[in-house]
Amino acid sequence: MDLELLTATLPENLSPALTEKLKALVPGIYCLHRSWGFGQIKEWNSASDSVHIDFKSKRGHVMQFAYAAESLTPLAADHIMVQKAASLDALRQKAKDNPAAVVDDCIRSLGPQATADGIHALLSPDVIPTPEYKKWWDSAKRALKKNGHYYVPGKKTEALRKLDAPTALGDSALEHLRLANGPKAVVTALTGLGKYWSEIKSDTALNEVAEILHGTLAKVPKSQLAVQVELSLARDEFFAQAGRPPETGPWAVTMLAPQNAPALSALLDALPGSRQPKLLDSLRIGLPDAWPALFLGLLPRANGRVAEVITESFQATGREAEVHAAVNRYIRERNITCDFLFWLCKNRPAVYGPLIEPQLFMAILSVLERDQFSEIKKGTKLYELVLSDKALVAAILKDSPVGDVRDITRAILLSPVFEELDKRSLLASIIKLYPEVQAMVVGDNKTAAAPEAGLIVSWPSLQRRKTELEDLVLRQIPQNSKDIGIARGYGDLRENHEFKSAKEMQTILARRKAELEQMLVRAQGTDFANPDTSKVSLGTKVALKDEVGGEEIVYIILGAWDSDLSKGIISYQTAVARALLNHTVGERIELSTDEGGIRHVVIEKIEPHQIDLSTPA
Repeated sequence: MDLELLTATLPENLSPALTEKLKALVPGIYCLHRSWGFGQIKEWNSASDSVHIDFKSKRGHVMQFAYAAESLTPLAADHIMVQKAASLDALRQKAKDNPAAVVDDCIRSLGPQATADGIHALLSPDVIPTPEYKKWWDSAKRALKKNGHYYVPGKKTEALRKLDAPTALGDSALEHLRLANGPKAVVTALTGLGKYWSEIKSDTALNEVAEILHGTLAKVPKSQLAVQVELSLARDEFFAQAGRPPETGPWAVTMLAPQNAPALSALLDALPGSRQPKLLDSLRIGLPDAWPALFLGLLPRANGRVAEVITESFQATGREAEVHAAVNRYIRERNITCDFLFWLCKNRPAVYGPLIEPQLFMAILSVLERDQFSEIKKGTKLYELVLSDKALVAAILKDSPVGDVRDITRAILLSPVFEELDKRSLLASIIKLYPEVQAMVVGDNKTAAAPEAGLIVSWPSLQRRKTELEDLVLRQIPQNSKDIGIARGYGDLRENHEFKSAKEMQTILARRKAELEQMLVRAQGTDFANPDTSKVSLGTKVALKDEVGGEEIVYIILGAWDSDLSKGIISYQTAVARALLNHTVGERIELSTDEGGIRHVVIEKIEPHQIDLSTPA
């Protein structure tokens, strides 16, 4: 029945105004009632002068024509509630493809009720599943803020609204800052204000911003130094944009940041990555005399981003030799991070060109071995780079003496870091460059240990590895499987950071399990009792004397997993142990130093060492 026929059935005593309202309430139209909420007109009944409506809680509800015209509000086809009722699948797809457009529909449809809580109640769980809603809402807010034509309040009970004109963006951003609660919210609001400051450019407003920032800083506890510094950096960045000099009072960045390398390194780790270079730049400018020593002290703990800023700072001031010498020393001392080495090997800055040589590879091997037993693994990227970047290995070994290449080959053969297939691939690359070392790999050289050779270990160290494997199998791997299952429920796996993190941990745990199983198969436990003291052998305590300085040195040579330099205990697989083994009292030995030199020592005494089987060796 069309509209004219329907209208003809209306009672004659109905006023023209009500008649016009009823024309918008024909069957099929969706509507709102102040008490019963959302509903749909199902039919008109001319015999009873009534409208039949399906409300969610009152199906087939009957209302007289006059009352329906006065109390019902018709809804347009693009109203968010109509979209949800009439085309739910299409709305779900729209929410997935364009979150901001769905929020725009909500703002237009709900008006003053378009609060964060109101939108949440409307869309979840029917349109967006509950576990996915927070992530979806954050994405939608980012898009709205980036668009610039929307007011997104900090309070969940305040309505979102679309701004009438772009000229209101500056005032809106300033209002965001006024309403921001807490330092993190203030930083976010300040960043937004910076985008539209050109619309304001008011000294009065700038002074107001400064007061807000200083007031917020004063409320941050001293124990939250990273929060204070992040807010101070954001403040100075905004001041620079607004033409105001950086803060020089007690809240200045140079006053807040510690001026000793360990504490500053800890602060950098606590800051977001984007803020780390800004802090270093601020210190370089604010501490013209102190920054070089401070920055050099950061190098042993630096990540790639920090290493790059430090290097560029020294280059910009013509002090390349200082940073080159420091990095060279740290590499030889093995006092450097996986992140720094990854950055160095991936980018190979010209200033560090001479350092791309065998000592660098030995440092890589050392930090990977150290990382292997850390609770938090940071060397995965470096491990993959060494295996995948064939040009890196070639650059490190270029023009190197064969003796150095043999040392690297031997170190790879003995290292527990690489999985068997990875180890073979790496060795194949070296053999391709230096065929002279092939005999070491295939086993023709009887003095070299092959990967399949057994490992001699102490009983305590063997038990530690067994305990670690047991913990992996019985606790860590099952827990990781649970974490993966939980993370999978958070939704879209392409942007599910919890799922990606759990899967990465699964790879790490599986790799470690395989390594432990391989090591334990090869391990041969012993108590090192009754060693042969006629020569240096496993289980002996060796006293040495430096020919030049007269320094007395004592080494205890034990199993593959028993190194403890603080007690003078070294593995028989180390370069020092290999140089000493099978030599006798009175013999003169050459030992390589970490600096690349040679140290001449004389064996003065060889005696047995008794390990305590009740404690780690």
